[in-house]
Order: sequence, then structure tokens, then C-alpha cells
Amino acid sequence: MDHIPKILLIDDEERFVTSLHTILKHYNYNCTKALSGGEAIRLLAEEDFDLALLDVGLPDMSGCDVLDIIKKSEKNTTVIMLTGISTIETAVRAMKQGAYDFLNKPIHHELLIKSIQKALQHNQMLLELNRSEKRFQVLAQATSEGIVIHNDGRFIEANQQFFSMFGYSEAELREGIFLEMILDSASLNFALQRIKNSVGGNHQGIGVKKSGLKFPFEATTHSINYLGKPARVCTIRDLSERVKAEAERFELYKKLEKANKLNALGLMAGSVAHDLNNILVGVVSYPDLLLSQMLESDKFYPQIKKIQEAGKRAVAVVNDLITLARGGTFTTTVENINDILMNHLNSIEHCSRLADYPDVVIQTKLQKNLHNTPCSQQQINKVFLNLIGNALEAVREDGLIRITTENCKFTHPKTKDAPTAGGDDYIKISIADNGPGISQNNLDHIFEPFFTTKTMGKSGTGLGLSIVWNSIQEHKGWIEVKNLHPGIIFEIYLPATEEKLSRKKHQAIKLTALGNGEKILLIDDQLEQIETVERMLTRLGYTVHSVIGGEKGIAFLQSQEVDLVLLDMIMSTGLNGWETYEKILQIRPGQKAIIITGYSTTEHLLKAKTLGISQFLEKPVSLANLNSAIRKTLYPN
Repeated sequence: MDHIPKILLIDDEERFVTSLHTILKHYNYNCTKALSGGEAIRLLAEEDFDLALLDVGLPDMSGCDVLDIIKKSEKNTTVIMLTGISTIETAVRAMKQGAYDFLNKPIHHELLIKSIQKALQHNQMLLELNRSEKRFQVLAQATSEGIVIHNDGRFIEANQQFFSMFGYSEAELREGIFLEMILDSASLNFALQRIKNSVGGNHQGIGVKKSGLKFPFEATTHSINYLGKPARVCTIRDLSERVKAEAERFELYKKLEKANKLNALGLMAGSVAHDLNNILVGVVSYPDLLLSQMLESDKFYPQIKKIQEAGKRAVAVVNDLITLARGGTFTTTVENINDILMNHLNSIEHCSRLADYPDVVIQTKLQKNLHNTPCSQQQINKVFLNLIGNALEAVREDGLIRITTENCKFTHPKTKDAPTAGGDDYIKISIADNGPGISQNNLDHIFEPFFTTKTMGKSGTGLGLSIVWNSIQEHKGWIEVKNLHPGIIFEIYLPATEEKLSRKKHQAIKLTALGNGEKILLIDDQLEQIETVERMLTRLGYTVHSVIGGEKGIAFLQSQEVDLVLLDMIMSTGLNGWETYEKILQIRPGQKAIIITGYSTTEHLLKAKTLGISQFLEKPVSLANLNSAIRKTLYPN
């Protein structure tokens, strides 16, 4: 009979626990309820559970404290943390303590079930790994440990593993090998004290090979009677590989912690970007309206034009923030990085910048037959723009920038699958310079938003490298930075593909006609946004009706028909954009619509596309872009 997973539900909200119990019972899970931390600890002591769903805020103790007790008990129980009040600090603490996942309330049932399934798979893998390690330890103790018998610090007998470990021979054993020959001074003093007090058991120390090379070891000693005389037997295990593995694991943990921190900052950036774009609608769109009604010779035309240009620069910064936000969306095609790189190096934008650094040399070494990769040309071009631009500013006069590409094998630090032997197929892009480099303190922070070693306001916003980081993560790649002394090198890894290059489609941009009284329903949650876009639509020749909120938009369409619906994606209360459109289709099948928003997640955009929306506009929108999207939606042919 198959094992039915046992789950402990730990939460002080009885209705929530009962609801969870009912849902999980439907999926054939054996659940037990605990309404406090104390009750949970008692149940964990009495029974074995495969999984615990643990609330952070319990009445008698913190959920993180319960998690700590579970981990210290060495029970094979995987923990998923639940909370209604999420903070980055709590999440990081829980993950550091060993929680498998961290979910926010209210909990999406499908997400919970998927997380439980993965957690149970993780639990089973750990169980099998523990069993395997125990079997390995038994074999290792019998075959790989050095075993030695000594009397008053002189070795009497030793096995071959001991000789191999320390570099001595049986002949040298007969001549005399003593404790002081195989231990450093601190370990020797510790060992002599244990011998004096007849102390046995386990201890660790630093061993010294015949060559003088030092290494960490773990030893187990106890007293025996050897040939009628008192002696001590000692088994010695070389810990070099374990220490190396722990160092590598710690380095990987630091990388993952950094990735999680940047993801959290990306979420914050997305929220800020949404609010700023709404504010900038008036700064960019109203000048657009005014300029469309003025001649360039008008007295105030230059001043209004400057206001518009300042607004557009602000929009560019906000767009960088959106790029940082988790779930930013872009279209990928199969490309060759060598082509994108050479197109960038030959671009007007790059050549114009390079003209400011006439003494800088850029060398390229590009691998022939470089693997293709699925990517966004625009995003990769932005990566090159930022990294090469930073290198130019770093080296300045008589500088050298080296750019190389190559095929390689690489194991992504965040991979959840078992690593492929030797790694997976990737392409590697290296951009190095011979500038002054970056201090180690700054090196740990350079990918954080707004962090810069330059003068703020004079050379960028501190978002460039954050955008590079985010773009590479969105491509399921990895980026590392190292000091070369002198200079610095950025190494980018992108997944390779055997697919052929995508065909390029070039379409000429055509001017579109103005409206002819077509009816448009504008749905937004902010009155000032509605007023601005209403004026733009009226200027373009459309008949406009507007409502605040998705629910009112649905009510309007129940009694009146319109040619097009213009929807905000994120609204502060009630239905969001795609939810509103989903309900509109129920009463007006085939209703055409456009999404206009300050910021949206990939998930929301995909849902809107699935419903049939093809045009998406980012706030603030210009008259030309607004009219073009409307004409394409109303008259696609």
C-alpha cells in the first residue's frame, strides 16, 4: 500500500485550519491540526510528519521558533511557512532556518497544492539522501579511515589508509612515528591533555602530512589493551573534501541570498513604477495635447516642449524601474549573441558614445559556431549598452575593453533539478576592462537598485547594473563579476538552444488616420487619469464615455454598446483589468479592448492576451501611440 503523506497544520485560526484540512483531505493527505505552538511541539514529539504547514504568528510563540525546534530535532519534516503579514525580514529568517517555502495568506489553493507536492518530493529526496549517507558512512569507516594504535604518543600499528593519509611508510613506522610528527601544535596539546586524563570519543584537529601540508581531520579515540599493555586506538578521517564542500555550499548560499534580495527589490520597484507612471500622465500627455494645437513659432512652444522632454526623461527612468520589477514581460526569439553584439558595436548610439573616448580600444574574440540562445534582442542590447558604457567610463584614456563569447558547460546556481554531469549547454559572454576595478565592499552591492559609485545625477541613476541583473535572470541565465587587478570582468551565462535562428519580420510604420466619432468606453480608477485620456481621445476624434472602476464599466455595457473599451490593468479596488474584460465578454462577446497601464505583471498580461487583447499601452501614452493602437484594434486589416 502506498504511503499516505502526513501533514501537521499549525495555525491559531481554527476556521482556516479546518478549511485547509477539508481541502487537503480531498487530495488524500492525512492531516492533523494544532492550534498553538505548544500543541504542535507535543504532536511532533509523539508522531512523525512528512510536512508541516506552519503559521508565523502563533499565540504562544513565534512560528520561526517552532521551525527552529523542528530542525534541531533532526526529524525528517519539511516546513512551509504561512503568514498574513509578510515582511522580507521574516521570509529571509524562515528560509535561513530551513523552511522549504514561504506563502502569503490568503492562499491560492492551486499554488498551495503545487508547493506541497514539491515539498513532499523534497522531503522524500532528503530521506533517501540521509539513508544513502548513513550507508556511505558505514562503508567509509570500514575502508577509508586511517586507523592507528599508539602508546604514550608513539605509533605501534597503522593501516594502509593512515600511511596514504599522512605520507609515511611501514618502514618509517618501525623507525618511529610520534604524535608531534602528525599534529600541529594546538592539536598536539589538546591530544596530550586527553591522553593524560584518559578521555576518549570524537574530536577534530589539524593534521600535518610528511610533506608539511596541513589538513583538517576528525578522530575517534578510546583506550584498549594491546598485547597485554595499555594503549589507545584512533580512527582518523580526512575532512578536506567536507570543508571544501561546506565552503562551496556557503558561497552558493550567499549567491542565492543575493538573488532573493534583488528579487524583493524588484517587487518594490514595480510598485513605485506604477504610481510614478500614473503621476507622469499629466506631465507628458498634456504637453502632447497642447503642442498638437500649436505652431512651432508660438511664444510658449519651446517651454512646453521642454516640459514634455523632461517628462519623457522621467518616463525612461520609470521604464527602467519596470524592467527591474519581478515578472517584467518581453518577447523572446532564437538569436545568435554574436550578431546582436556586432549590431550593437556598429550602432549609431555606440559609435556616438565611443567618440567621447578616442583612446579606448575595444577588442573582440567571438567563437565561431556559437550556440544560439532564446532571448530578447532589446534586452540583450540593453545589457551591452550598460556594461560596455560602464567599462568606457572606467578605463577612460588609453583603456582596453575585451569582449569574448564562447560555448561552455555551466550549472545554474538556482537549478532545482539534479545537476547534469559537467553542466548544461550555455553560452558565455565576458566583458573585461583594465580600469581601476571595484572594491570588495562595493562588489557585493553593485547589482542593487540605485547603488552607484558615480556622482548621482551626472552619470546615470544607479539602475544600469540592476537592469542587467534582472534581464539576465529573466533569460534564466546568470551573471558574475570579479576583480582582475587591474580591471574587472563581467561573465554572463545564457542557456543555449539547438533551435534555428528566428526569421526577422520588418514592417514599415504607417501613419494612421484620426477617429470618426467611434464610441470608446474608458475605465480607470483615478479621475485625473480619466480626464487626461478623455481630452486626448476627444482631440483624436473619438466619442468618449468614462467610468471609475471595472464594476461600473460592466454596468454601463449592459445597457449600451461601444466600439472599443480602454482599460486600466491595475485598479486600487474591485476588479482589475483582465478580470473586468473577462466579465465584459460574458455580456458582450467579441468586445474589442485595449489595456493601458502604469505597470503589469507577466501573469496579468498573459491572461489578458488569452482573452483576446492584443494591444497594450504603457502610461503615460502619447497621442500618436494611443491613436495607432486604437486604429490597429478597430481596423486590423
